[in-house]
Amino acid sequence: MGKRRLMKFPFIILVATFAVFIFGGVASAGFTDVSDSHWAADSIDKMSSRGVVAGYTDGTFKPDKTVTQAQAVTMAVRAKGLRSFAGDNLPDVSFPVPGWAEQDIKLAIKHGLLKETDQFSAYSGATRDWTTRLLVRLAGLESRVRAEILQPNFTDAGIIPDWAQFYVRVAQDEGLVTGYDGGVFRPRQAVSRAEMVAFLDRAVTRLPGSTATGPTTAINTGSPGQMGGKVSGSIIKVFPESNTFVVRQHDGVTRVLSLPENASVSVEGSGASGLNALRQGDEVVATLNAAGHVIGIVVDSRSGGGGDGIVFDLDLDLDPSLLTMEYEDGALAAYQLAPRVAVFIEGTRFPTLPDVHKGDRVRLTVRDNLVTEIEVLEQDARLDVTGEVVVLDTDRDVINLDVDGVLKAYRLALGLKVTVPGLKSAHLSDVEVGDTVRGTGKDGAITLLEVEGREAGESFVATIVAVDNDSRVLTLEEHRGGDVKAYEVLDKARIIIDDDEESLGKLARDMEVMVRLLDGDVIFVEVDNAPTGTITDVDEKGLLLVLRRDNGDRVTYVIDRRVDVESKDGRDKLDEVNRGDYAKLMLDDDRVEEIRLRHTITCRVESVLETRDRLEVVDEDGDTGRLYVRDSVDLVVPGVNYPRLDDVSRGDLALVTYLGRSLERVEVLKPYHGSVSSLDIYSRSLTLKLFDGGTKSFSYPTGSRVVTGDRTYDSFSALAVGDRVEVVENTGGGYTFSVMEKVTGKLASKVDRDGDNIYLRDGYEWVKYQLDERVWVHGTGGYVYSIDRLKNEDSVRLYLLRGMVYAIEVY
Repeated sequence: MGKRRLMKFPFIILVATFAVFIFGGVASAGFTDVSDSHWAADSIDKMSSRGVVAGYTDGTFKPDKTVTQAQAVTMAVRAKGLRSFAGDNLPDVSFPVPGWAEQDIKLAIKHGLLKETDQFSAYSGATRDWTTRLLVRLAGLESRVRAEILQPNFTDAGIIPDWAQFYVRVAQDEGLVTGYDGGVFRPRQAVSRAEMVAFLDRAVTRLPGSTATGPTTAINTGSPGQMGGKVSGSIIKVFPESNTFVVRQHDGVTRVLSLPENASVSVEGSGASGLNALRQGDEVVATLNAAGHVIGIVVDSRSGGGGDGIVFDLDLDLDPSLLTMEYEDGALAAYQLAPRVAVFIEGTRFPTLPDVHKGDRVRLTVRDNLVTEIEVLEQDARLDVTGEVVVLDTDRDVINLDVDGVLKAYRLALGLKVTVPGLKSAHLSDVEVGDTVRGTGKDGAITLLEVEGREAGESFVATIVAVDNDSRVLTLEEHRGGDVKAYEVLDKARIIIDDDEESLGKLARDMEVMVRLLDGDVIFVEVDNAPTGTITDVDEKGLLLVLRRDNGDRVTYVIDRRVDVESKDGRDKLDEVNRGDYAKLMLDDDRVEEIRLRHTITCRVESVLETRDRLEVVDEDGDTGRLYVRDSVDLVVPGVNYPRLDDVSRGDLALVTYLGRSLERVEVLKPYHGSVSSLDIYSRSLTLKLFDGGTKSFSYPTGSRVVTGDRTYDSFSALAVGDRVEVVENTGGGYTFSVMEKVTGKLASKVDRDGDNIYLRDGYEWVKYQLDERVWVHGTGGYVYSIDRLKNEDSVRLYLLRGMVYAIEVY
């Protein structure tokens, strides 16, 4: 999500007012409203000199102002000395934060100061209990909390929240926090700026190598009344959130310079505008107006320090040539190249510009607005290449590709994943010289190799009629039509028998096999000697079971007296096996030792973790679970011929099938979402106006149900015209009509097109709602428009199901 700001409301505006004080770089405590006798003067002095906090441009500190949670976290990050660099893998932030604090909050999550499970509200005041947890983590005392068994020694300990009890006790024992007169802690009291710096002053003394005081540098904050002119020097720190930056002049004097409130400024020589374009080490000339505010900035020269990034594009055909960089925060910056550019690449003699490639991590030196030096720090730091396989060396894990006529070699990462059209389980051995492949990865190694352009073949179940091992020909009777055909078996074909890889000679007449073809030839054969089918009869006393196998044959099996029964729904006894159950029988000497029953449930996908081959889901009963969708699991996605896990989206409904306790199949369903436009109680039918503008009619057959909140009704009358519903076909017949919850309110922020959440304002708080990836937005009159047209303060109705927003109406 983007920046969360309520620009029209003074009680929530923090960026334009509070943000100014947080990041002042190097400063002493000479604030007009903080006397030497102020109880927190020493702490304010120390924290301001360390660059943790600073004052306003009017020379005040405002020690009694409340600190927001975002500001508190940012102060803690600065106090701990955490920094991010280009290429750092910072976590995503799933809750609203102001843009100026986003980087520091990501750092806080990465280093454990803040956790995704915390109740975090960036714009709310930081309370004493909430701040105490932050202090304990800052001081590195989290492990003490897990071992603590005593409650805090305060008279109001009973009102301290359960989650904060042991944090407060540890902080009390370590002297990080103290109480008020009467021994009270006041956990819900907001923390002021003066209190926050005092807390931080105590906490940083617990850090390894910390000293009680930090380095202090004299600083000239200037004043709004000073005359205009120019200031030249080197950028020390930049604080875009407060429109402020710190410059060290050539005479050694450090100056804090500010833009007028809510103003922006062009930064000549940087290729961008706004203070985000400045970087530490830039040599600049700032022009001031009569009020002492910056109205123009020129970058005289730029060193590589702090400017590391990834080459996004390098166009040498332009005159002058243009280099586009992508930095850690996702920002792009374009630079023109000088007529002569020095290139440095370790291990390469006499490197030139053509040796610099997209995806390389580099450091630039910019002088007179032109790039004069490029130092390649890491080649192929971000890898995405398409080419034709020339050499595949599986012993050395190296692949050579012809990329646009240039031969290039790439390492294959440990744990390489390979995909080939038509193969559910592909291996490196399935890749051929001449294949067109796309390789993606990082740190110069390919982690995913995708074969492109190869025609995928069909698969089917058959019975082996004959095997000619010398000619590598397999004659099969196909179950789907009874045709008998002969197929050539490719040399690279994989033969799997009972989960073990075997040779063609291990196949025999009458074996039942699953076959996959590639361009008409056999590329894959799998034999599973465990029969599968539908149970048509069970004799518990005679220990006999009749199975109608998948090919239609009825076979009677003898059941072992100690037979095991496995089913995901909890059935584990022979008398719980029913006629009509689909089962897989595990045999030993033709006796059934184990019966694995098929069980199907409907789940909602909560998250997709591609790197772990995992879906996190919630079933119809609200129970959470994890599905590991690996090679043995069939994945079906409507409209996708050869689906992968990244074709599954958060919010999808899935039909999940188990065989015994093993996951067998995940099929993404296509539910219908819309508004009930008409009901016919006589024919028990209804018409749905779909959110995408279409219409769909449904009957209400036996087995149908209506779900409203936590209640389920069999009656058709539980539906009403105007209900927003989701319709899913039940596996046992009929439909489930789930009625959506309606929430009304005003938007607390603009909604990004690619955002995951939407926020409504509830007094001083924001309430977050999760968006379905296919959420529909309807305006007055029912027309559909893009979600990014929603504006702050729009009045909306949200329609939710299982906590997720499927439709938004603006009224």
